[in-house]
Amino acid sequence: MRDAKALAEYLRQRAPLTSVVSYPGRGPWGNNRYPGNCSGYMLIDLCATFRPGHVLDPMEGGGTSREVCADMGILYSGFDLHSGTDSLRDPIGENYDLIFWHPPYHDMKLYSEDPRDLSRAGSLPAFTALLRAGYWRFFELLAPGGRLAVLMGDLRRGGRYEPLTVDVARLDRQHIEGIIVKIQHNVSSNSTRYGGTFVPILHETLTIFRRPPA
Repeated sequence: MRDAKALAEYLRQRAPLTSVVSYPGRGPWGNNRYPGNCSGYMLIDLCATFRPGHVLDPMEGGGTSREVCADMGILYSGFDLHSGTDSLRDPIGENYDLIFWHPPYHDMKLYSEDPRDLSRAGSLPAFTALLRAGYWRFFELLAPGGRLAVLMGDLRRGGRYEPLTVDVARLDRQHIEGIIVKIQHNVSSNSTRYGGTFVPILHETLTIFRRPPA
């Protein structure tokens, strides 16, 4: 266990999960040098709220979700291209109560040289097609009543705003359960001065979809 005292204290004082969250600290979970690694406290809130029996992270990256689930005593399965599994194509199990998916934000960060890496998709339409395929693949792996939570951020390219968070929300309006706005901390936009009417992007969204109960 990484820090039993810190986990117990956070669980004791945490407020109910709402549609806006802010985690200034990331906690002791996962590799803090892995690019784009999210706060472990968000995973704790998800698990404490929905109480899953089995969690899947199909692109686990720095291992935050793996370590959170280990500390919370939750059955966990995690995969990644770095460990030899292509979760969009390889067998990765089924009947998960919660799937936490944190895909690349198109090519904002390039995670590997592997052409199967979503950050290497190339064009935005190609990335969006892979995002859609991944969503439906993972949704089908949910147990009845299970949830798929997708963390995504927006980006700018050549002065053009690309609302990737909107693309995620539109993947499946029939099964969308809610959208959580997550404030970003410790990003370069926080300390950069911009001219004109440029508005820095300081948020991500966690879009939650639910498979209907049996």
